[in-house]
Amino acid sequence: MLEEGFRWLCKFTQQKLNILCRILLQTHLFRWLIDTYLRLTKSDKVEGRKKLEIDQEIKQSANVNAEVNVKSAKSEISKSQTNMGIAHPKPTHYYPPPQVVKPPQAVKPPQAVKPPQLLQQVEGSFVKVTKTEEKEMSAVHDICSIPITEGSNAENILYRLKRGSNLRVRPDECLLGREIILYTNYPEEGAVFVRTSQRILHWYKKNGKQITSENYKSAHIVDTDIYSELELKISGTFHFWFKYKDNVAAEKPDGALYVQVEPILHVGPPGAQKVLPLDSVRCQTVISKLLGPISTWESKLQVAKESGYNVIHFTPIQELGGSRSAYSLRNQLKVNPDFANKNSSIDFDDVDAVIKKCRREWGIASICDIVLNHTANESEWLIDHPDATYSCSACPYLRPAFLLDAMLAKCSEDISEGLLEHVGVPAVIEAECHIEALRYQLHTTYLPKVNIFELYQCDVMKYTNEFMSQVRTREPPKNVAKTERFNEIKIKPNPEYRRLAATIDMDLALDIFNAFHGDCFDEESRFRKCSETLRSHLLALNEEIRNDVQEHLNYAIENCLAGVRYERVQGDGPKVRVITETHPVFMKYFTQLAACGRTLTEIEEGMHGDMGKMFMAHNGWVMGYSDPLRDFAEEQVGRGNVYLRRELIAWGDSVKLRFGKKPEDSPYLWKHMTEYVEKTAKIFDGVRLDNCHSTPIHVAEFLLDAARKINPELYVVAELFTNSDATDNVFVNRLGITSLIREAQSAWDSHEEGRLVYRYGGIPVGGFYVHPKRDLVPSIAHALFLDLTHDNPSPVEKRSVYDLLPSAALVSMACCATGSNRGYDELVPHHIHVVNEERQYQEWGKSVTSNTGIIAAKRALNLLHGQLAEEGFTQVYVDQMDPNIVAVTRHSPTTHESVILVAHTAFGYPSPYAGPTGVRPLRFDGTLNEIILEADLRINGDKPFDRPAPLKKNADYINGFSQFQLRLQEHIPLEKSNIFKTTSYIDGNVTQLDFENFYPGSVVAVRVSLPKADFEQLNNLKNALQKKTGVIYTELHDIVSKLDLVDLNRVLFTCDQEERDLGLGGAAYDIPNYGPIVYCGLQGFISILTEISPRNDLGHPFCNNLRDGDWMMDYIAGRLDNFESTKKLSAWLKKSFEPIKNIPRYLIPCYFDTIVSGIYDILIVRAYELMPDFIRKGHSFPQALGLGTLQFLTVCKSANLPALSPDISPPFPPKQCVTLSAGLPHFSTGYMRCWGRDTFIALRGLMFLTGRFDEARFIILGFGQCLRHGLIPNLLDNGTKPRFNCRDAVWWWLHSIKQYVDEAPQGKDILKDKVSRIFPTDDSAACGPGKHDQYLYDVMQEALQVHFRGLQYREHNAGHEIDAHMTDKGFNNQIGIHPESGFVFGGNVANCGTWMDKMGSSEKAGNRGRPATPRDGSAVELVGLQMAVLRFMQSMSEKSFIPFKGVERKGPNDQTTKWTYKEWADRIKDNFEKFFFVTEIEKAPLANKKNIYKDSFGASQGWTDYQLRCNFPITMVVAPELFDPQNAWKALEQARKYLLGPLGMKTLDSSDWNYRGNYDNSNDSTDCKVAHGANYHQGPEWIWPIGFYLRARLIFAKKCGFLNETIAETWSILRAHLKEIQRSHWRGLPELTNENGTYCNDSCRTQAWSIATILEVLHDLHAIGADV
Repeated sequence: MLEEGFRWLCKFTQQKLNILCRILLQTHLFRWLIDTYLRLTKSDKVEGRKKLEIDQEIKQSANVNAEVNVKSAKSEISKSQTNMGIAHPKPTHYYPPPQVVKPPQAVKPPQAVKPPQLLQQVEGSFVKVTKTEEKEMSAVHDICSIPITEGSNAENILYRLKRGSNLRVRPDECLLGREIILYTNYPEEGAVFVRTSQRILHWYKKNGKQITSENYKSAHIVDTDIYSELELKISGTFHFWFKYKDNVAAEKPDGALYVQVEPILHVGPPGAQKVLPLDSVRCQTVISKLLGPISTWESKLQVAKESGYNVIHFTPIQELGGSRSAYSLRNQLKVNPDFANKNSSIDFDDVDAVIKKCRREWGIASICDIVLNHTANESEWLIDHPDATYSCSACPYLRPAFLLDAMLAKCSEDISEGLLEHVGVPAVIEAECHIEALRYQLHTTYLPKVNIFELYQCDVMKYTNEFMSQVRTREPPKNVAKTERFNEIKIKPNPEYRRLAATIDMDLALDIFNAFHGDCFDEESRFRKCSETLRSHLLALNEEIRNDVQEHLNYAIENCLAGVRYERVQGDGPKVRVITETHPVFMKYFTQLAACGRTLTEIEEGMHGDMGKMFMAHNGWVMGYSDPLRDFAEEQVGRGNVYLRRELIAWGDSVKLRFGKKPEDSPYLWKHMTEYVEKTAKIFDGVRLDNCHSTPIHVAEFLLDAARKINPELYVVAELFTNSDATDNVFVNRLGITSLIREAQSAWDSHEEGRLVYRYGGIPVGGFYVHPKRDLVPSIAHALFLDLTHDNPSPVEKRSVYDLLPSAALVSMACCATGSNRGYDELVPHHIHVVNEERQYQEWGKSVTSNTGIIAAKRALNLLHGQLAEEGFTQVYVDQMDPNIVAVTRHSPTTHESVILVAHTAFGYPSPYAGPTGVRPLRFDGTLNEIILEADLRINGDKPFDRPAPLKKNADYINGFSQFQLRLQEHIPLEKSNIFKTTSYIDGNVTQLDFENFYPGSVVAVRVSLPKADFEQLNNLKNALQKKTGVIYTELHDIVSKLDLVDLNRVLFTCDQEERDLGLGGAAYDIPNYGPIVYCGLQGFISILTEISPRNDLGHPFCNNLRDGDWMMDYIAGRLDNFESTKKLSAWLKKSFEPIKNIPRYLIPCYFDTIVSGIYDILIVRAYELMPDFIRKGHSFPQALGLGTLQFLTVCKSANLPALSPDISPPFPPKQCVTLSAGLPHFSTGYMRCWGRDTFIALRGLMFLTGRFDEARFIILGFGQCLRHGLIPNLLDNGTKPRFNCRDAVWWWLHSIKQYVDEAPQGKDILKDKVSRIFPTDDSAACGPGKHDQYLYDVMQEALQVHFRGLQYREHNAGHEIDAHMTDKGFNNQIGIHPESGFVFGGNVANCGTWMDKMGSSEKAGNRGRPATPRDGSAVELVGLQMAVLRFMQSMSEKSFIPFKGVERKGPNDQTTKWTYKEWADRIKDNFEKFFFVTEIEKAPLANKKNIYKDSFGASQGWTDYQLRCNFPITMVVAPELFDPQNAWKALEQARKYLLGPLGMKTLDSSDWNYRGNYDNSNDSTDCKVAHGANYHQGPEWIWPIGFYLRARLIFAKKCGFLNETIAETWSILRAHLKEIQRSHWRGLPELTNENGTYCNDSCRTQAWSIATILEVLHDLHAIGADV
């Protein structure tokens, strides 16, 4: 009574207690309660267990709020109303909750709908929860992002969320470019969930701005950063799906996902209820029929209460059938009359009263089985509604199987009567020879009695005669008999399955068989020939049927005999020796009461009539059934079904219910079962769906929906045996199953049992914190993990009695719901059978006490399990210390306390005199707080581990072993331990406990804690980075705000070669057993973390390295100390990493990820801030590309620009300028870093669109200084050894100047920038800066003049020094302008002067010195660039920004030729289509493809002009005026058809004889086409040309009227690029791929021009408003 009084007091919150104190202060009651509390807590006599209970209830009181009906305090109570709701407990996620990240806008995005109000169970009904309660129950709002993707219904993928979570559905990258409408069946506020309902959800931008509206409901997906958000306030499983805007009328969605919101269980008195977290569930199963009269239930159920369980699972409480099976229900709407007290009746209200008491007074919830797929044979309602079963009447396709079943029943009767003894089958079947004799009799005697195959066959004579009759009345045929048509005749089964009643299509038979035969000379002989031919064919078909049916029957007979063998012969079977109604020789598949006393002939006749209504198929279990989503009793394809093939393990006491597809198919059955389920849901807190895998899923959906209308917080448990997580998830998603039953008994040893503990509960110890920007990872179904289910035999029979305690302890440590079966704790050594057992359970205080069996230990373990869940010990680690010893750690990621339980299993009986097992010490970080419990079980006597004698069963009550003694200590210091040595060993922060007396069957659990100081610092840092507030964040933000983009390159990127180039001894961080990371900066680490953290892959070498030492943290911070601009960041990182180094090593990965990811997020925001609005305010796609541009732009010691003119206009260049790497890692440093063409192809995308105009200006001027031969270098090499072997770089350089002038602020000023010419003349030595300065426009003019005049030159230093493979002829170059067309031309067959510059290098294959793609003559893209530059120069001249009007040259006779820029450009325009477009009527023999633009004009190898390559779209983008729009579109369509790849463009048409799509630079074959990678540009798919292709399509789609379709197509193509840049460790786009987008090992993993051109595509889309 004292304790109860105190516990009543604990129900009040502090605020309510203060109010109550004012009222009761003067009363004796109040003072008495306080005194009681003090006495209880100070008394030395209070057992440790009682203290734990009181401590738990004190903690729970924070979540429990009592209603105080004190009128005088009403006003004060109303003021404190905010503290009187139901408080949400600590979250018990499989992962810690992320912090809520609010959208950057000040205004929070509006909810798509207002969710319905929460419901709470009170007084046996469900009432609305107050707003305050709703707020408290949703105290933690996790933001959970889940992608929805195309083409998947996602039924087999499970996402589990807590109620109160904010769900964000975002589009997957595969939806880019589509317009979609998002639907859900999550109800609107105030509405009831209806599975088939739908409503449209709104979409929001990442800044919280709503995109869609009531009038415009579809969202145009142009990035993956938009979302639709719902706060999940009700429980259940909800469907989210989308349809494309142009496909809304379709029945099926275009993509979907399911989300499960876990229910909340409430227990306690009305108004003072508390929440039971699902992971704290401790459930005990009771077989309801064994509870006896309801007046005794309380004392019997009290066993569960006193054993520490908080949920009781009842088997069905309804009236049972004749078999007395707990699951064979006679009347689903009537309570089992066995529950009635003597001389009284019983109803559901009586049961409800007991359940309410459990819930309110004991704090115990309840669940009850619902059996949906069968009913007892004796169910009276079947007489009036036989259509509700799979009977011979309702399902004629089962008649063959029934006839087989009837035959087997007759055989069983004959054996029983001894009629087969003379043929070797006695009444007692006990030997294999009896089985063999029985097999012979079945095949030779009994099967011929029924000839089942005849039920599928046709009457051949009937159809032969009918055919003959009809043939005689018809005109003679003109067709000749064709045997190949005979197979068109098929035998169609008779719907009633009567003998020889199958049919054929007679009209078709007449058409085929009534034919002319060459060997028939009169009509009569023809008639006979035709009919005989048909007869033979039908006989053959009948024989096929006979053989097919016989195969099924053979299989069936073997299944029957296997059952007989197991039951009557095998040593491990029950060895049944009698033949009775309950033990027939063959299990019965159908009810056969109506068949009693009848012959097989009479039975067969009866199955076709009214008697067939009573021949009902039994339910059962199909071993290995391949499709659990399909009802095995439904009609199946083919003649075989589980009933005919005897694959069913039948339950002969129950018939399978036939619901049909919808309620209208069996109205009474659906109504009857709905009422049954609703009654159950009204009484109990949850239901267990029995035999879920065999329940038609649409039926379970319907009935569970009905149950949830009664109880919205219904806890649904199910047993599934699908052997597939994916299939399990289908049931979980469709039915809203909360927990799946999992069995510890399925483990064959302790290692497997430990694996199950880990698999079904929690995340790994030290698991990563959830990052709010990372998608939620699918999970497995929540488990109800039982040490024993009521379907299984006792572990005493399978293992040993000494394993009961350790296995129960291991189960209790799982981070999920746990449970057991009544009898386990009481040491009942046999299976308490749901059918055969009739004895009642024993009552608490009489035959069962805390000293019975292992009840006291189970109570301690159950309380511990609940405490771990409620206190947030969500992380699990399992350690196999010994073949029989398993340690399980539960860890709290919040407090960093741990509970470690070590269990010594005993799967087999140990030696009777077994001593302690030697096992390594228990070592852990931190200090020992207490030993929570120590327990073991021994038999009384001198043999502590002896096998017990057989149990003497009590005749009336279920009893267990009583000769065992449980030894239990709770909450003791180490000094009192019996298992550990009484002193610990301390090694720094590590504590070691040595085992001394650890015997089989023993269990010990300890609580340990870690120092709080370092964790407080880390948690403050973590919160600051996630919430972006506080002093810590402000300090970091100030440091980062001073970094520029070059600094950010160093901090985030820098590949290995670039790091080494600094000369500071640095290199990429090398992770043992993994390899070097791709970047030295944070991106290198983040790329790995984003992969491993969502999966909690703590076994990854990355995590191993963090646990093994501090090297990674020292590396990250230390390398930044080398640069003045990053020293402060380095110091901040060192300071932040310091507390991480002091925590246990196993926790370092999660904190490292949190801190590094938080810093990374701040750094990339800084990068965006330094870029134009297109990126800064843009979607995540252009931001990712914008961030990717930083990879290529840095200061490289070995690759500087040549020194610029000292007279350059401000801003002045630094001593070491930023240079642009062509690609990483191959082109990162030295002379290979700066390529002329690559630089200027990429310059706009990488630098202009990101706002880096000053650095771009220096690059333009630096390359301009190297002009020689009218060209700029192919390889810059610091300007000291530039190589002039490319014809295209100068045109890209000139074009970049045009773009700079057009786009940079005051861009035209660059034209008058001073350029210090290194080579004032072609043959001059290198000159220093300032020696020969010119204006930039002078240099540009010189380039044009040289081309116009023409030039032949030989490369300086020609020979092997500059090119080891080129032939002598290749060093000779020529450039010029075609006088007729104005086209620029150049090159020869021995060199390759454009970007397709692969030079053969294999002596073995004979391609050395032979360029694969010379492209001499006028390359199409150079003509386009030339055109664009000339129009630019024309414009500058007309605006007087330059002093030139055009170009001029002198001929051989000193005649002067002058072309203005306009004249030159017009000449090109006039000739381009004529010389480049290949028309449909082109007659040139080399023109294999029509409606294309040539790749070149005037090539030495004429056939190469006509090759279809990816270069002409470049010209379309830079000089669209050259093209006839219709011709341009035709050519682009050809490119789409023949060149477009998943990520890039084929460099050659795949039908070209030179096409080789896979690049391998190490190929050492003799094939000259591919050796040494000769096919570099002969098919492999390069990424940068696809940018120009997409831009060209946008340009000409607008001209041709296809813009909207082309925009959509563009986005769809870009899906692959978004996916690549999001998932590549390099966070870039590769140089190229092999054919069809496959990985190319020799490609740069990230390439400058690839990112640049795709970013330009996005910029073009943005410019036309196509990204909104």
